[in-house]
Amino acid sequence: MLIGISLGPGDPELLTFKAAAALKSCKQVFVPGELAAELAGLYSTPQILDFPMIQDKRELERIWRENAGIIAQEACFGPVGFACIGDVNTFSTFSHLKRVIEEIHPEIEIQTIPGVGVVPALASRFSVLLERSFLVSDGSPVQSVIRIKATRPRELAEELRGEGYEDFILGSRLFTPEERIVRGEMPERSEYFSVLLAQRRL
Repeated sequence: MLIGISLGPGDPELLTFKAAAALKSCKQVFVPGELAAELAGLYSTPQILDFPMIQDKRELERIWRENAGIIAQEACFGPVGFACIGDVNTFSTFSHLKRVIEEIHPEIEIQTIPGVGVVPALASRFSVLLERSFLVSDGSPVQSVIRIKATRPRELAEELRGEGYEDFILGSRLFTPEERIVRGEMPERSEYFSVLLAQRRL
């Protein structure tokens, strides 16, 4: 098993209890750099893997596959962690590793633990309230739209289809005992604590 562990923005007190518990329980924890190693090192003995900041796509793919192979060798025999600054599911090195491992080792179960990402971190440190819709981008084409308070998911999905989005996932009361996740065909109505993810196909 491979667990993607979110370390938050840098303050050790912003690690979640679940992240700390995972760091302690994994037989090996890998990290992409010194800052992540410092945070993960509070609960484990992390191993740093090299992920250079380069633009050569072929070389990047080779590095991702090489590191994915190192991680997969361990993950076949027990829980292994890969810990990143911020949130592992958002603009993260972990996304590349997950893609490669799913391709070359589909038998390895992969889970992730969410954490404090860049958006809530900047809102806190900049002392701003994000009360209206906003766009988060790294400069690449927009692939996903998230609609919170998605009480009319079927209507929203039809609207977003007209904008080129084709795949839809609806979640309500995420990470609670009442959690419900629907993929594909959207129901007509959902409750207030619902979120709709719409994605364009690559």
